[in-house]
Amino acid sequence: MKAPIYTKVPHVQTGVVEPCYTFNIEFAEGESAITFIADDSSYISLQALQKHVVEQITWWNEFMTHFLQVSAKHFSKPYTVAQINKITKHALSALPATEFPVQVSCIPASIQISGGVFLVQWNAICIPIVIDIPVADDTEESAPTIPDDNIHHVMEAVEELNVADVPLDENTTELELDTPTKFYDKQKVKEARLKAKLAMYKAQHQMSAYYDKYGQDLTDSDEETSDEESSDEDVQL
Repeated sequence: MKAPIYTKVPHVQTGVVEPCYTFNIEFAEGESAITFIADDSSYISLQALQKHVVEQITWWNEFMTHFLQVSAKHFSKPYTVAQINKITKHALSALPATEFPVQVSCIPASIQISGGVFLVQWNAICIPIVIDIPVADDTEESAPTIPDDNIHHVMEAVEELNVADVPLDENTTELELDTPTKFYDKQKVKEARLKAKLAMYKAQHQMSAYYDKYGQDLTDSDEETSDEESSDEDVQL
């Protein structure tokens, strides 16, 4: 921290000229500050600032601790944050905001010590709160997509190899893969078995529904008639 600027100013009450020491505070970009939301201009006031300093007292104590550490050589003896808080006053300078709500960030711009008063001059920066949706730039090339009506065909063209289906020769460590024709026929058999299981499940479900509705099982003649009528129908998944 730079050395304080020495001047002489009259006391606000007595008018007696007294020495004044002004420390200019430099905040790096990205450093935390006292922040709050203002819905209109009445929220941006010294009273509001003092209220939020009390609510965010941890931030304030950390700031004052750091200030007293880096400027210790300019004081006749070490001071504590508690001692300084008893003589601290605040002043606020804020640019008027034209749009609301805004996020108000208050940072100490300078500290002035004179007449036994520790005056902190704050600057308030108001940033309008707007909706920001992260979307890709229209000029950027988007990844090619597969039309929905072609997805089914693409999935059918991709076969997943199950290691358990690959025959192994006990006398060799190499895998022996089925020929494409045999693999295709095997898949057809699996599909036929699946359709048969679904058909059996469907018949059992319909029989249970019939029994729940009429309270009796189908007779042999009913089952034969039903089988004849359904023999010409294809099983649908």
